[in-house]
Amino acid sequence: MDAPRSPEADLARGADDSQPPFPHFLECLGVEEAQNYTAEWADLCERALEPNIFFAPGFALNAARHIPGSGKPEFLFCWEAEGVKARGRLLGVWPLLLPQSTFSSLARSWSHDYGCSGAPLLDRARAPFALERMTAWLRQHHRHLSVLETTQLVKTNPDFIAMSEHARRHNLPFKIVGQYDRARLDATPVAVGARDFISSRKRKELQRQYRRLRELGAVAFHVTRDADDLRAQIEAYMLLEAKGWKGEKGTAFLNDAGLATFLRAMSRTLGLDGKCRIYWLSLNQKMIAGNIVLLDSRGGAYFWKTTYDEDYRSLSPGVLLTMDMTDRLLEDKDVATVDSCAVANHPMIDHLWRGRLCIADVMMGAAPDRAFAFNVVLQREKFRRSLRERVKTVLARIKAR
Repeated sequence: MDAPRSPEADLARGADDSQPPFPHFLECLGVEEAQNYTAEWADLCERALEPNIFFAPGFALNAARHIPGSGKPEFLFCWEAEGVKARGRLLGVWPLLLPQSTFSSLARSWSHDYGCSGAPLLDRARAPFALERMTAWLRQHHRHLSVLETTQLVKTNPDFIAMSEHARRHNLPFKIVGQYDRARLDATPVAVGARDFISSRKRKELQRQYRRLRELGAVAFHVTRDADDLRAQIEAYMLLEAKGWKGEKGTAFLNDAGLATFLRAMSRTLGLDGKCRIYWLSLNQKMIAGNIVLLDSRGGAYFWKTTYDEDYRSLSPGVLLTMDMTDRLLEDKDVATVDSCAVANHPMIDHLWRGRLCIADVMMGAAPDRAFAFNVVLQREKFRRSLRERVKTVLARIKAR
């Protein structure tokens, strides 16, 4: 089931041509310079056409500083000028990976392994204008630019619509280079619980596993919201994660000092604004499963990270926790929808949350007269993705032998 179209989606479709021009200016800032405008940036998040917690300052600035291998993003700011004051209201923020050479033809909306959306933050009342001015700035400052790539856009959401409408108005190519369905929870129905989403057979199995878990000691479900309390649970979460397969593979937060610092700083920053929670399951007061959930201020929640104690794998502590978390989210009047942030065909969450978000990676042309260069980059990207899928298939077959 696709997410319903919001009123912001209709705003995204509308051109800004009827609105009179007004003073504005753009600047591209590094992470330390962008830090100076977190208040204005946070204000933009509140009135953005489409919320994106991964491009909010509390997440994005900490990610840019600490996540290894995430590139060095630059933050394109579009400001409304106020008389003699250069910087008035902020109309747009777009973290980008810009071309590093004069003749490079590709710019990317910043993405990394810990972000789940590349949607730029655009003032909902001036979204078409802000998008037009930002793309014009890119053309002006990178004269060989032919492609702007943006990943993990929800096809029914306002930013995807705004970008496709911008491309149509300016006769620019706009191509989807990859898409998949991601699990989503609609948290608006009343008198509905997690047990309603699974079969009676699965309910009985989970009840049996819960009883067996209780035989081992005191079992309790928790949710931690307070920033000061989050600190201890973040540490417990990282220790639990490092104990399992991610620790063995070298991808746990504690396997890298930068990643650990990122999680500590990000959860602290967002926690102070009430935008980070940990749902966790304890056995004898020790965490055996944990889910990190991020929130925006517009009713959106994001099931960002999960881990569990593999010593209790047979008792499904991660599933038991997610069932309890689902019930709590359904009861939370401040939450309307929850993005699972999961990969396609996730073996757990896809069977619990039946709603779907259609996620698309898109390439948009930078100028109508650069169609040939656009097609060269487009075909190269299609080949890269095709080769990656073939390699994955071969490796999976080898592993299955």
